[in-house]
Amino acid sequence: MEKIEFDLKGRDITLEQIRKAQELMVDILVHIDKVCRKNNLKYWLDSGTLLGAVRHKGFIPWDDDLDICMPVEDYDKFLEIAQKELPDYLFIQTKKTDKYYKRDYAKVRSSKGKIVEKIEEENEKYNQGIYVDIFPCITIKNTPFHRSLHKLLLKLKLKIAEEKLDLNRFQKHFIRNFFINLTRSMHQGWDTEKDLLVVRGAEFAEYIFSVHIKDLLPLKEYEFEGHKFLGPNNADAYLKSLYGDTYMSLPPIEERRPHSKKIEIYD
Repeated sequence: MEKIEFDLKGRDITLEQIRKAQELMVDILVHIDKVCRKNNLKYWLDSGTLLGAVRHKGFIPWDDDLDICMPVEDYDKFLEIAQKELPDYLFIQTKKTDKYYKRDYAKVRSSKGKIVEKIEEENEKYNQGIYVDIFPCITIKNTPFHRSLHKLLLKLKLKIAEEKLDLNRFQKHFIRNFFINLTRSMHQGWDTEKDLLVVRGAEFAEYIFSVHIKDLLPLKEYEFEGHKFLGPNNADAYLKSLYGDTYMSLPPIEERRPHSKKIEIYD
């Protein structure tokens, strides 16, 4: 890995721990890739993981998470079948498999380590193993109305979550599923001959982005940490949608910080 300076102030983390966590995440992704290729399921590198593949042919040196996306249909199928095909030390975490888990999107966790994100406490009740994030994506019609509606739904869901309203478990479950199902009802399929935008569903409302379906499909392989994984057909368009035109430039040192505040690696 190239030597690039970054900032670990205020974090109970060492460079060695970050690197070992990255290696465990690659191991998780290798197994996800095997399941997807075996069962004809699509996935692609997303966010900083894709940026790392393009800019570094691996992780952004200070990055301590790994993100992929799936078409919503393949995401649902993966959650249905993958646990049986993954090794025993990997766990698919959703609200169904871990009742204390707080997110609406899935993670695949490894029992070979622990990671405490900056928004978490060290001893949460849910599984805090080293992880890979999986975000379901849909397509919407490429019109001003549909783009605006999608953004509005995600912003409303996020606002409700941030308000921390005094709701009971049933009410929270109803509201969460309402927005997830509403965005999914906008889904237009994966026909590349149509004028469609690929967007995230309401399972991950924090990041609003869109890319034309022809810039995503067909997927192609990218080198990442010595392996070949799938990514968007046009990574430049995808990354510009997320980070703007200057994504190949390194940020200032003070912005080169990991997401987590503590990492443990188990031998």
